[in-house]
Amino acid sequence: MEKKIDLDQYMTEENCRRLEQNQIKPYLENLNSKLMQLSEVLTREMDEFVSQYISVVKDTIECLKLKHELSGPDKVDFSLTIDPTYSGFPTVKDFYLLEKDKEQAKATLKILPGKKRIIDSLRDAVLKGKPATEAQIQLKRRRYYAKLKRTNLLKPYHLNEPKLVKVDKQKRKRYYTLEWSCIETGSNMPVFYRMYFTQNMSSSPLENTNAGLETYPMMTRYGMMNLRTIAQKIDIDNADIHPRLINKYIIGPYHNSVTKNCQELDDILEDEKESVLKFTVEAVASQYTRTNKTVWQKILGRVSEKEVFGPIDDSDRRMIAPFKIKQKLGDKDEHGKKCKIYAVTQDGGIIG
Repeated sequence: MEKKIDLDQYMTEENCRRLEQNQIKPYLENLNSKLMQLSEVLTREMDEFVSQYISVVKDTIECLKLKHELSGPDKVDFSLTIDPTYSGFPTVKDFYLLEKDKEQAKATLKILPGKKRIIDSLRDAVLKGKPATEAQIQLKRRRYYAKLKRTNLLKPYHLNEPKLVKVDKQKRKRYYTLEWSCIETGSNMPVFYRMYFTQNMSSSPLENTNAGLETYPMMTRYGMMNLRTIAQKIDIDNADIHPRLINKYIIGPYHNSVTKNCQELDDILEDEKESVLKFTVEAVASQYTRTNKTVWQKILGRVSEKEVFGPIDDSDRRMIAPFKIKQKLGDKDEHGKKCKIYAVTQDGGIIG
């Protein structure tokens, strides 16, 4: 059950920054441009499944932009809010209100004139030298609600069904992957997880029930447990389920002249039109399986297995940045940590 959102808590200055109306469109366009470039990089490097999730984020941002372009009765009477300190992404409030609009999209489109009729009306008004304000308002409304209706919006939390990869009858194990996503409450950043794990064949297949797998993925949305702790708790609390590898893909933060940046970033982002998008992959893997077999377990033919996990690997850091920022930073981020930086040229090419 989704927790009811207190919208007022996201409207305080400490949690968000209201953008001026003339800032909203370029801000969202620049953010989406960086997301598209990141998606291209990940696709090129054979990480298409993460790229698909980024497409969901990008399409949601595009819907937000269309929402704030509405005029007439649908004109938004409040500004877009962003988390300026941690992520640079719009706040949960904005995504929540977008979801509410999506619920009304089908009904709204039914009462709106068709696209061809609106364009004909617009053309007719222009040819006759009459105001075309009403037709323009209707066209924006139809474009927005049509986009909403067909868009898979970014959700505060979403858990996919487990996918069976293979069955090893000799080892008596099933091999699965499980993917889930969330907007972390603490960081306000979109995060995507993929877990590779095994299940003992003595249990019912997870295609029939994923009992025991919902709790800890759901808790990741609060950002209170690190990746190693999550893996350990899933392993301990589920006797027949054993994580072997969990990857966490963190999209963000996004920085530009509007966000609250550290001094090192402010020194780099000299031009107010410049922006950077960071992307980090964290991973934790099982180093080996510890098997415990008591006298009774030997008699009953049961074996107790627990995974021994290694440290969290967060060395995969990347950044999408303008070419001249790449020239300044080289292969390190603003704090001097190793980071693969992809340079975006003036014509939109990506080097790196």
